[in-house]
Amino acid sequence: MEIDLLSKLNDIIDSIPFLVSEIGIVGVLIGIIIIDLLPIKFNRNFLYLFALIGVVADIIYLGWFAEATTSKLMLFTVNNDNWSIKIRILEDFCAVLLYLHLFFNKKTESDTQEHLSGQSEWVVLTLGMLLGAHFLAVANDFIIAILAVELISLPSYLLTAFNNNKISSEASIRYFLYGAIATAITIYGASILFGLTTAIDLQGIALYGKSYSVLFISASVLITIGFLFKLGAFPMHIWVPDVYQAAPIEAVAYFSTLPKIAATVFLYRFFFESEIITNPYINYFILIAALLSMFIGNLSGLLQQSMRRLMAYASIAGAGFILIATLNIQDISTNALYYYLVTYVIGIYAIFLFIGEVEKQFNSDKLDTIIGIGWTSSSRFWGIGIVLSVMSLIGLPPLAGFTAKLLIFSSLWELYIMNSDNIYLIAMGLGLFNTAIALAYYIKIPFNMYKRNSKKELQMSLPIAIMISILGASLFILFIVPSILI
Repeated sequence: MEIDLLSKLNDIIDSIPFLVSEIGIVGVLIGIIIIDLLPIKFNRNFLYLFALIGVVADIIYLGWFAEATTSKLMLFTVNNDNWSIKIRILEDFCAVLLYLHLFFNKKTESDTQEHLSGQSEWVVLTLGMLLGAHFLAVANDFIIAILAVELISLPSYLLTAFNNNKISSEASIRYFLYGAIATAITIYGASILFGLTTAIDLQGIALYGKSYSVLFISASVLITIGFLFKLGAFPMHIWVPDVYQAAPIEAVAYFSTLPKIAATVFLYRFFFESEIITNPYINYFILIAALLSMFIGNLSGLLQQSMRRLMAYASIAGAGFILIATLNIQDISTNALYYYLVTYVIGIYAIFLFIGEVEKQFNSDKLDTIIGIGWTSSSRFWGIGIVLSVMSLIGLPPLAGFTAKLLIFSSLWELYIMNSDNIYLIAMGLGLFNTAIALAYYIKIPFNMYKRNSKKELQMSLPIAIMISILGASLFILFIVPSILI
């Protein structure tokens, strides 16, 4: 018994080099807490800068020094392969954009009391989410996956209520209740799979010889539904509009990217490693959920006059495209998924940076608030960045969003060739139709910006304007040179 326990402890010690990234994030988090408790006066905004430096250091480590391997810990395994390294770099990139947004988003004291307070709390909660996203990216079994989801979710509920008003508190409670239901569904599905396969790791589940049994299919569907909550996809999408409307804009931008990436990666690994996606019933379930997410998101987006809610429904539709990319376990789908996630993060962040500046000056996120602001001289560059970001999210050339959707549709076409199943052709047609619907509501943002010559001017802070311009330009560069990512 003692020898066995000693070997387990040695496994943990041997695994530490493969968890340097996560240990580093914990170190930054603890450092933030200690610095904040020091009895000295300093500008607390520099806590964002401290966190930013830590995350950039993590990107450098993952990009140049991390080794790809699978490491076994006492109770579970983490898959530290090249795929998870790339995904964690993308997750860190989301955090970099967040801390830049927080650092440069200067507010008056009254604004701070009403909207944002406690810089250390912001950093600790968002770093906690990043840590959970990292673990979900490397998760190879359901113990670490479920714990990682909770590590992402709990700070999310608190950040939703950070505005400290009735609307945000109610949204936070609803978010928490839906999250609790999603977690319960996931655990129930995982427990059924464990009862059937006696395995919690994905490779062990793949060895189960009765993948067409009703219980196996039901358990797999339940697990998938639970993770669709973090994606904001049908049928776990109901929380999205309320949370996007009520949470601080910086948190909304973070919610719309980081949890989506983490949940997508584990779902794809679950489908690929356990080989359950080869089961046609599960494949059809994912396809139906994807198409319904697109239609619900896009059709609802047509009716919105609030930019926050418009982007919420666009996020639901975007989750549908992400799900389609998980249907194919060939290399083309892996490339399509990663490329789409990168372009999605860039486009979404640019739009939310813009919405945040509009709200800060006009105290409104309504579309009629931005009428004519694109004609002013100050908007010459960031206005182009917004137009490029919107066009990319729609999927129009010559921008990276077009290439991303082209890759996704190509993976669907490959599925049709391999299976000779007309349902994939129908899905392609419906996906293209949804792209046209998305054009109708996404275009509202640049259309109102350049609707008519107006004296209204948006006094955007220079760093935020530069960020939007760079993000917009990068979408064009990624279209010209897609080999940067794939």
